[in-house]
Amino acid sequence: MRPARNTYPISIFKAVWLLAFLPGTVAQADVGPAMSGITARANDASTVFWSPAGITRIEQPELLMQATLVAMDSKFDVNESDRPGGNGDSDFKLLPVPGLYYAQPLDDRWTAGVSLTAPAGFGNDYGKTWSGRYLLEYSELAFLALTGTLGYELTDQWSIGGGPIIIYTDSTSQARVENFSGRDGTVKLEEDGFGFGWQMGLMYDISDTARVGAVYRSEIDPDLSGKPDFKNVDPLLEGALRATGLWEKDIDVDFKVPQQVQVGYFQEFKDDWSFTLDAAWLDTSEFGVQHVSISNNDISVPSEFKDAWAFMVGLRHEYRPDLAFSVGAAYLTSPASKSKRTLALPLDRVIAVGAGVEWQWKGFELHTSLNYADLGDGKLDQDGGLAGRVKGSFDKNHALILDTQVIKRF
Repeated sequence: MRPARNTYPISIFKAVWLLAFLPGTVAQADVGPAMSGITARANDASTVFWSPAGITRIEQPELLMQATLVAMDSKFDVNESDRPGGNGDSDFKLLPVPGLYYAQPLDDRWTAGVSLTAPAGFGNDYGKTWSGRYLLEYSELAFLALTGTLGYELTDQWSIGGGPIIIYTDSTSQARVENFSGRDGTVKLEEDGFGFGWQMGLMYDISDTARVGAVYRSEIDPDLSGKPDFKNVDPLLEGALRATGLWEKDIDVDFKVPQQVQVGYFQEFKDDWSFTLDAAWLDTSEFGVQHVSISNNDISVPSEFKDAWAFMVGLRHEYRPDLAFSVGAAYLTSPASKSKRTLALPLDRVIAVGAGVEWQWKGFELHTSLNYADLGDGKLDQDGGLAGRVKGSFDKNHALILDTQVIKRF
């Protein structure tokens, strides 16, 4: 049916790829550049989220305040299409990403903490006139994530920690509507809702200079719903939409933020050098929009992703007690192949590199890092039926992340 095929862009949660793992390229804190050291370094309050068992290493109350600026630049080039319009617009955006972490020792063995992150948003804006405008014009995502953690030192070598994760999500997508005559109309779909999950971590101190850690994060199923907002739709098409019950019906979206497992190793060498190695598995084969329910009509969208892996390595040198330098690199495999990738979820492999510096200033500890992430070319061939077909790839698709944290120990 034309309205159903042409009207509801399945654009929910391309950014969950960033939410589920890529925040590491943003939320550095004591985590090294390019997500290095996320599991076993555990030397400041950011371990509340990244490695909950590591919270037991915090020896005094600690507050970490974060300010990150992400510059993202992308442009999709169309190789083939059955609609006029050509390439997508050049899409450049600046995203501020605040963060807050706090850890509080309760006694010799128990430590508690909380983290709150509120990214301003993420998405793609392909433009109003490009060839894929009936598939997708733009999509945006904003979320608020709250994590509580409680850690316990089982022995001098073993620690355990974990707690709940609460995520509030607001997702917006818009596509053009091809009227029977005249100019295009638009339909915007905004969904919001909460999701609840949990995480658990273990840490083992091999020696005073080496340790290993492991973290599990559960699958999260945010409950999203919303109503479509149509504008400038001609009377004939409006009548068809009303007749089929698609004009003002609530839309419920089923999708999953994938479960994750990460492991890591930390090794401190002589002369103030340290090394980290991390790996993570993301169950992205279970990720994605499963279906969109509109009244009694269902539009089925099968989950066609595959599991993804991430590997990170980092090196840090403490030049002197109040000054340190670090470098890191990361590689994330693609969770989708060219034949299964969509404009709403053009997820590809990611390569990230970064460098950071840490120093002391008037009783505060400051960490600053600069990271570059290549998000891949996102090759795809999407056939939306009456909404058109688009084949192409991103001519540019990368991000530059400037991250600064201020740490205060009490």
